Amino acid sequence: MICDTRTAERSGGLRGLWGLLLLAVAAGGLTACTYRGDIDSPATIKATWFSYLNGDDIRARCVEGAPDAFRLVYNADYNEQLRSYEVVEQAAGGARLTTRVQGRSGLPVSRLDLRDPLAWARWTTSETELDAEDLAQLIAALERSGAFRAAPAGLNLYSEETYWVSSLCRDGVFSFNAWLFPSERFAGIAFAEVLFAHDGTEVAVRPPKDAPPGARARATVPQRRDASDKTGSFFTLRVGENGLAGNLAL
Repeated sequence: MICDTRTAERSGGLRGLWGLLLLAVAAGGLTACTYRGDIDSPATIKATWFSYLNGDDIRARCVEGAPDAFRLVYNADYNEQLRSYEVVEQAAGGARLTTRVQGRSGLPVSRLDLRDPLAWARWTTSETELDAEDLAQLIAALERSGAFRAAPAGLNLYSEETYWVSSLCRDGVFSFNAWLFPSERFAGIAFAEVLFAHDGTEVAVRPPKDAPPGARARATVPQRRDASDKTGSFFTLRVGENGLAGNLAL
């Protein structure tokens, strides 16, 4: 099943999208709303975010002879800041890096526009060309970070926490991984510095912060909202052997 985000837009914008997403998750789990592109659309973000994190589109294209493609997402509290780094190998050498930032720290008030009421939900984006040396440096940093090794199966990722998630296609082989803050694995990340150095969005990176009080306890309890009933979106994802195993709560 592929979610039709246009239907959700007609049924009430982002509120309709969350209703569609809830129905889809109930019907078929993470695979219900498959990401096929257009992450720049607010509709796509809400309806296919789990699939985007899972790298479903990259998996589908990751075959022998396919260009290398890397997606790394920095979740610095889902309701505060998201950063996405998409790297696609170019036939002529090197790669193209697309950086996207979204969140309260990344959307200046000047972007609010009554003609475009969903502008607040759009990404701040930059495009950067990486030469062969830059790409080799990034791949080496991913290797040092353990990105191509087995994922930490069973790890829970709560939306208010700080973590990285990667979906990588290298030499026709797909690898998924995740790093949760604070942990030794997170402290050993080497790729973040490389990505930040080529980030042209001019949006400050929200530094890693420990989870709010009680967040880890809430991470394993199915619920729609957290105990304080704060505004925002709250969910928990579980890491499997080579991808997201499912969502515990919305």
